[in-house]
Amino acid sequence: MLRSSSPRFTLALILLPAFGVNAAALPPDQADFFERRVRPVLADQCLGCHGAATAKGGLRLDTRAGVIKGADSGPVVTLGDPDDSPLIEAVRRASELKMPPKSALDRAAVADLETWVRMGLPWPEGAALVANRSNPTSNPWRDHWAARPVRDPLPPTVNDRAWPRTSIDSFILSALEAKGLAPSPEADRRTLIRRASFDLVGLPPTPEDVARFRADARPDAYERLVDRLLASPQHGETWGRHWLDVARYSDTKGYVFFEDGSFPWAYTYRDYVVAALNADVPYDRFLVEQIAADRLPASDGRTLAALGFLSLGGRFMNNVHDIIDDRIDVVTRGLMGLTVTCARCHDHKFDPISTADYYALHGVFASTVEPAVPPLLDPPPDTPDYRKFAAELSAREAKFGGFVDAKRAELVASARSRAAEYLLAAQASLAQPTTEQFMLIADGADLNPAILTRWRALLERTKRRHDPVFAPWHALAAFSEADFA
Repeated sequence: MLRSSSPRFTLALILLPAFGVNAAALPPDQADFFERRVRPVLADQCLGCHGAATAKGGLRLDTRAGVIKGADSGPVVTLGDPDDSPLIEAVRRASELKMPPKSALDRAAVADLETWVRMGLPWPEGAALVANRSNPTSNPWRDHWAARPVRDPLPPTVNDRAWPRTSIDSFILSALEAKGLAPSPEADRRTLIRRASFDLVGLPPTPEDVARFRADARPDAYERLVDRLLASPQHGETWGRHWLDVARYSDTKGYVFFEDGSFPWAYTYRDYVVAALNADVPYDRFLVEQIAADRLPASDGRTLAALGFLSLGGRFMNNVHDIIDDRIDVVTRGLMGLTVTCARCHDHKFDPISTADYYALHGVFASTVEPAVPPLLDPPPDTPDYRKFAAELSAREAKFGGFVDAKRAELVASARSRAAEYLLAAQASLAQPTTEQFMLIADGADLNPAILTRWRALLERTKRRHDPVFAPWHALAAFSEADFA
């Protein structure tokens, strides 16, 4: 589990314009349509030339009043009639005026604007748009596939209008028609239930299930079958495995020194994923819990198990920078489809990802603290066996605490009595490259590496400025062996 500062994932945030909107004056479906389908198009493609700062041709598209007012040449929309709206003609590129001027909108975006005009330009009350970027054409994220808003594509036109039952069928039939093929005959009921069972629960149906489905004469029998399989606990177990692959789930730490190589509580994250899928947790909530469950206001212990998404990666001999690199990788590659970790060493060669972006994310993860003992998911049971366990645990903790206190006292005494040895060893190490703490090993004189690192840091700090105590030391250390003699 991780305790984190507020996660501000730079690469994700630059894709999501933050707008405060009061949509109470609109029906929810119209407000949602505007926010998801219209606002991104206007903000990304139009406001660089038709916003508050620049209103070419006298046209402003940052407010509803501006759209209705139109341009210097006259109105640009006829409410309810996209075919009589110059704005729609321009984005269709069906007239002399073609907008945007440099590149056409995709077909889905044009269809969304047509629907918006047909609906009468629904616009959240008091909402004024701003361009996503002051100069969109200069930002390489503008046209990058990972930064484009997700939209429902328009189903293709097909010759056979009777076969498609859903919009997905239209895509399938279009691909078949392009190759001169025809759909296969409809599958029989035995085949249907086997396909659905393997897909949704990973198991074949029982003979009794097949017989029951064959005998079900209701018109919605197949829909009922799918609902039953989706409600099965095995559905989350089957599809949770796919997500665990994305999360590089493991119950071992990989190559580590001086510690247990297993994650004894890894199963709690596995169980969280299965339970979330079976509970039909919304995808956005599912992701937020795995990145920042500890920052959510109403998180319980079981939600905290979601942070296994970040913490169940390899430990790379406890090299903190490699651990952070792995966490950046699972977030960006797993959630954004981008291999960002190349930017650890250089700006990305193919995607607009800079080293600065990488280390912005690095700073977020570097500011997190992972507890040595994970929090309890549930209160412990008040049973004789647990009370016996708790008593034994308390006794062992007390014994271990005494051992640690004794070792600390021994280490402090050794550090004081061998201060001269530490100082000489630290001086000798100044000419050597620094070493991360995970690689520290006691030297031949059995000096403690952590204390030696602190002595070296003290010498480096006092060397950069005149220190009344260590200035003579640094002056003498600057002599060569012959001059010092």
